[in-house]
Amino acid sequence: MKITLVQQNHHVGNLQHNEKKIVDAIAVAKNEGADLVVFSELSICGYPPQDLLLFDSFFEECSNAIQRIAKETLGVAVLVGCPMLNKEKSGKRLFNSACFIVDGEIVSYHHKTNLPNYDIFDESRYFEPSHDWNIIQYKGYKIGVVICEDIWDDYAGKHYFPNPLEQLKKLDVNV
Repeated sequence: MKITLVQQNHHVGNLQHNEKKIVDAIAVAKNEGADLVVFSELSICGYPPQDLLLFDSFFEECSNAIQRIAKETLGVAVLVGCPMLNKEKSGKRLFNSACFIVDGEIVSYHHKTNLPNYDIFDESRYFEPSHDWNIIQYKGYKIGVVICEDIWDDYAGKHYFPNPLEQLKKLDVNV
């Protein structure tokens, strides 16, 4: 499987700009024969979106951008960072997520577990941590999704628990 990792400078709150950059990168990756195109954390809205996440209209614009991007994924799979609604009645309203899209269809969302809340980070203010670890089955591979701090074992001697990498290891991922 050919995986294209896309590193771009997304602008916080400039969804139209970010969407265009994402769509353009998908087109290039498809042209180069990519099977899977992977974007960074919260690439739809830019990082860190902070209090923009408190506005329903902002979240709706993010959701609409995901729908439009999905239309550009014919012939390729895409993993793109976005905020996602928490459908449970308890917890924070949103997850910090990665949306998995294949051939124009949104297949699944994968949520971040380790939400940093130190230095300049304030993610636990806005997001609910995930306690579910599921894999993506794609082209014969079991793909585990971790978002930024989820890949860390510890920070300054503080170990994260549960550790998303350990949880995914139990699911026998191979990518």
